[in-house]
Amino acid sequence: MPKGYRNKKHINYLNSNSYIMKKKFELANLSKNLLYCVCFSICALNLTACDDDDENGTQGNNPAPIGIPSSVVDGVRATSMSGVDVTYNEDGTIKEAEVDGNTLVFNYASSRAIKVDPIRSLISITSSERESERWIASDFAFNTSGFVTAYKLKYTDTDPDFREEMNIAYTFNYNADGQMQKISMKTDGKDDEGSYSESGEINYTYNNKVLEKIEAKSKNITCSQTYEYTQAIKNTYNAMPLLLLPEALASDDCVFNVFAITGYLGNAGANLPTAMTIKNTDLEDPSENSTERYNLSYTLNENNAISSYTLSRYGETMTFPCDWTNF
Repeated sequence: MPKGYRNKKHINYLNSNSYIMKKKFELANLSKNLLYCVCFSICALNLTACDDDDENGTQGNNPAPIGIPSSVVDGVRATSMSGVDVTYNEDGTIKEAEVDGNTLVFNYASSRAIKVDPIRSLISITSSERESERWIASDFAFNTSGFVTAYKLKYTDTDPDFREEMNIAYTFNYNADGQMQKISMKTDGKDDEGSYSESGEINYTYNNKVLEKIEAKSKNITCSQTYEYTQAIKNTYNAMPLLLLPEALASDDCVFNVFAITGYLGNAGANLPTAMTIKNTDLEDPSENSTERYNLSYTLNENNAISSYTLSRYGETMTFPCDWTNF
């Protein structure tokens, strides 16, 4: 396993301001559990990526037309959620975002003063250099609903103690309801230990548009996130906080996080879960098996948008504020 991106970076993330692993949140088992899930999903998967269908778009090398996705309800979009802060252009496209102390700048080929789709053409997303690490995303594709169907991410770490360069190609497939169904990844890279190449797949399961499970599976390891609903809390504005995303990608990819909270990853589950269980099963090393359950609660504003959500376990809690804007 390459040590740079997939060890050091995850440790940095566990001590960051993102998602459920803030340093001050003293849930050691949670951190261990999610770190294991992260390392498995990006490093240990040996699955075959699926083929795209026409409804899920095609990928090209030219700037990709991008507008406001159809998942945006009544023009309401998140500006802050799960440690991700977004600034929009006047036409509703993303200008830049802050994720875990990292600034992502959206670079467009052109812009228009009128609100028509496509509003702009996205060339790349570039990050500021965080210590020795940097991300560049490119080769975007979007379907007719405005959901991202593919992009490529290049990660570099110039740390003299462990240099690494990694390229990830993503493909996203959606179901008939416009919800994420499958994420396929192909990874190749090199570091101080040599070259590597991997592929992986993450699947979503729904029941009447309600998210039930996210599962990543390889030959010997399964990592799953299962959701419970003890009451019907409607997800009015298709909110997609990071707890509703596969932890592997929420931890690894700043671009993925931004696309999630701004509507470019499709329609979210129809209701908000009240509990989440993360289960890891390792057939080769059963000592790594674990099951952890977390309770979730929400505060809604006068428009029924999430103003904050809280994660709790064993009497310890952590609350994440959410802010919204209207176009």
